[in-house]
Amino acid sequence: MIASAPPPLPRVELALTLGDRTFDLRWRALVGAVIAAPRFGRESEVLAMVRAAGQAGADIAVTSLPPRLVGPATRAGGLPVAARVSSLEAVEAASEAGATLVLVPADLVDAVADTGTAVALVVEDVGEIDRARTLIGDRPVPLAVDTSATANPEEALAIESVAVPWGCRLLCTTNVRRTRRVVETVAALLAAQRGQDDRQ
Repeated sequence: MIASAPPPLPRVELALTLGDRTFDLRWRALVGAVIAAPRFGRESEVLAMVRAAGQAGADIAVTSLPPRLVGPATRAGGLPVAARVSSLEAVEAASEAGATLVLVPADLVDAVADTGTAVALVVEDVGEIDRARTLIGDRPVPLAVDTSATANPEEALAIESVAVPWGCRLLCTTNVRRTRRVVETVAALLAAQRGQDDRQ
């Protein structure tokens, strides 16, 4: 029995500018710390969570908070803030509140991608990545995957480890240190592979 060769990994040529920072996403994914709803709804809780995420090694804070709390998150300093939204109205509200990136589902990406707003397409499962890559085509829209609701740590680790080689460049997580290790390990492998491919 002859095993067929695995499909080639996608070649990602992408940089993402958020505020005054530009991230090279050719082989390195961003670690997005998911900021939970504050227990008492206080701005100070949001500020503390964003700062803790930065100290843990996150590149960006990811939130589904209402606009009144997105603003305080952007003022925490140190981390850009991404807002996960599900409507065009929410995109506008998040941008006005100071979010530098919006995370949208597939049915919104066409409407948002051409507005000048920095946008990422969220996939719910690694099985959706191929379709998502086809949907965005050549547009500078990174793919994101969210493991924050994955209860099993081993499953979350597996999803992240597969998602980055397949083209995802934002990993939304509640375990920043674990995800940072995944990102650094996979980035080294992808960079080595890119160097090998470029020499051929």
